[in-house]
Amino acid sequence: MLKSGKIKKLILPGTFLIASIYGSLVFAIGGILGYIGTDIYCKKYVKTNRIKMIIFDVKDWEVHLHHWLVAGIVILCAQIFGFIESIPVVFLGALGGLVFHDIYADKKFRKNDKSWYHIVYRK
Repeated sequence: MLKSGKIKKLILPGTFLIASIYGSLVFAIGGILGYIGTDIYCKKYVKTNRIKMIIFDVKDWEVHLHHWLVAGIVILCAQIFGFIESIPVVFLGALGGLVFHDIYADKKFRKNDKSWYHIVYRK
């Protein structure tokens, strides 16, 4: 019998991949490349503390720009300013892979801290 953690690790990525391939193979390839590229980058630079996470100090608060938030802002700005159609689908898939990496796998870089959705912290 599979434990719920193993089910989550199998079903969530599988669902993302199947939905991406159904939508567009090029988007799915971009998503896979974005996820793998982000994973390699985090292991090489973030986990070894060569590059620090983007955190801004605002009075008694810290604002953490997770990579899912940065990718989301890029997609939102492209949509608002009307140039989303000119962005290659593979690049949009890569941004989706970046978002998926932060939500699904980045907790291993934060010692199983499931705070991917926390943006503002009190100092």
